[in-house]
Amino acid sequence: MTKAQTRKRRDAASAEDDRIARFLYEATLPEHAAEARHFVKFCRNSLFIRAWLFERFAKKPATQTAFRQLLTDSAGIAADAPLWSPHMTQKILSEAPRQVVGKGPYGGLSEAGILALIKRFQGGGMDVMTFLLVRLWTRLAASGHKDVPAGFLDAITAHWTALASDPSGRLVHDFLRAVRFFDERSDHVIGEADFGHTNSWKIHLLVYILDHPKPHYQVGELHAKLPPKYRRVDRRSIRQFCKEHGIRRDQKPGERPAPADDSGALGTNRDD
Repeated sequence: MTKAQTRKRRDAASAEDDRIARFLYEATLPEHAAEARHFVKFCRNSLFIRAWLFERFAKKPATQTAFRQLLTDSAGIAADAPLWSPHMTQKILSEAPRQVVGKGPYGGLSEAGILALIKRFQGGGMDVMTFLLVRLWTRLAASGHKDVPAGFLDAITAHWTALASDPSGRLVHDFLRAVRFFDERSDHVIGEADFGHTNSWKIHLLVYILDHPKPHYQVGELHAKLPPKYRRVDRRSIRQFCKEHGIRRDQKPGERPAPADDSGALGTNRDD
């Protein structure tokens, strides 16, 4: 083995050793020190947090009192508590709305429910959360971001826990499938051709529903709004699709389907 080969192998090992040493150092810090390190990093990365900390929290005793109460009992905080602006307070303290079947404006489904179905069919049978997180991660990497957005942290932690705790290996398998899926398409905009005929007509149908909220939908209307190349999908399949996913149908007799729109174009932001 040449000296150059020896040096190359030793350099690679050194980089790996540095990564492991850094992890072991941080993992063995006292918990309060590790928390403080994250706090400092969070403040450094967030202009909003720095401005609030140095201006409002540091200078207003009422904000300090309200924040102590928030840490003790968030349910007891009034909407007009002197923490942030009313709009920001609502955003910070609100929980994700519960998905109540039959109560949403899209044939009984919520916007989140329709979007989740779109992602399910885009993923082609892969675990939806795995598919979605890998997609978001590839976009972050492509944009040059090095820090994980705060809104992703809880979901990533929970999903990593699920992935590492899955003895069947299904989530790991789907993770690798998702990584390959996006890597093989990294040089072009992902669209309906990547999802296959069987899933693409369903995605088109869901995008139409998302753009046209109604209490219920006519099967003929949904069929007419499919692009021409998907019109061979029979109405029975659409009816069954709606039934399986809780999308209410208008079953009044004598109704005629809406006129067809042959453009059938899907916005890339819905497919990608």
